[in-house]
Amino acid sequence: MPPECPGMFCAAPAAIRGPPGGTKSAPRAIVKDDREPEAAMSFWETNEQHFINAGVSILVLVAAWVIYWLLHKGIGRFSERRDLPKVDPGAETRFRMIERLSAVVLFFVAIGLVFWIMDVSAFKRVAVGMFASAGVLGIAIGFAAQTTMANLVSGVIIAFAQPIRLGDKVTIEGEFGTVESIGLFYTVIHLWDNRRLVIPNKILSDQAIRNYTVIDARMPAVVLLRLEYGADVEAVRSMLLEEARAHPLFISDPEPAVYVVDADNMGVSIRLTAWAADQNDAWQMAVDLRERVVGRLMESAVPVGVRWSRIMPGLQTPEGSG
Repeated sequence: MPPECPGMFCAAPAAIRGPPGGTKSAPRAIVKDDREPEAAMSFWETNEQHFINAGVSILVLVAAWVIYWLLHKGIGRFSERRDLPKVDPGAETRFRMIERLSAVVLFFVAIGLVFWIMDVSAFKRVAVGMFASAGVLGIAIGFAAQTTMANLVSGVIIAFAQPIRLGDKVTIEGEFGTVESIGLFYTVIHLWDNRRLVIPNKILSDQAIRNYTVIDARMPAVVLLRLEYGADVEAVRSMLLEEARAHPLFISDPEPAVYVVDADNMGVSIRLTAWAADQNDAWQMAVDLRERVVGRLMESAVPVGVRWSRIMPGLQTPEGSG
């Protein structure tokens, strides 16, 4: 046994004897560093609620988009199945406005919920403001009646009161065209020469609109002729009715008619009124009838128009002067 150390303390050996020829240092203890996993766990635990809130916010946005997509597809399929643009343009107009309003409401609600879910004080204040402002939306609309909100309100009124509908043939500001779209703020009219007339809904709701299809789409094709007094009115009437009934765009109800609408010192005015299915057909039929009738009148030697050499009132001929 080794001798006991004198006193209370004894010095530790500097080295442990090893094999002959040298000494071996004391082995060092290997300590495993667990600080990195602990730091990662600490970061996750600290921000776990933020990650969850971010995931829920993404789900809210996706859900809003899916709801709008389903609504858009549902309205489109229903409209296509029922052929609403032709059968019931009024219903088509209402459905399209409901679709646009739904998109605005879904966007507003989704953004408000995202701000509320995200546990950030600034976002929460914005969310509280958004939802609180919804309660006074009617008052805000009243104060903004002459601005953008006025166009929105007018667009909703037009879509549901329906002075015009999608597909209607109208004359607005002297321009004839077809109602192409009724948006939240603007209405687009497809003009006859392929231009687009874009009108703010507020202006559209404040002016008179000539609508050719809101009740009954039938329109008359009008052909006006000027004859001299020596012309055979009955022969011209028979020819006009014959040409009208032979036209492919002619409809028999109402019956066509020919009237003498004027007689003055310039001659006699004859007017044909024949009906077509809509304004476009009526215009085309009037153009065709006018061309055919003029050709037949020229062949039959019926005196058409006036002789511009006729003496105007107040003028004297050289023979009558002096």
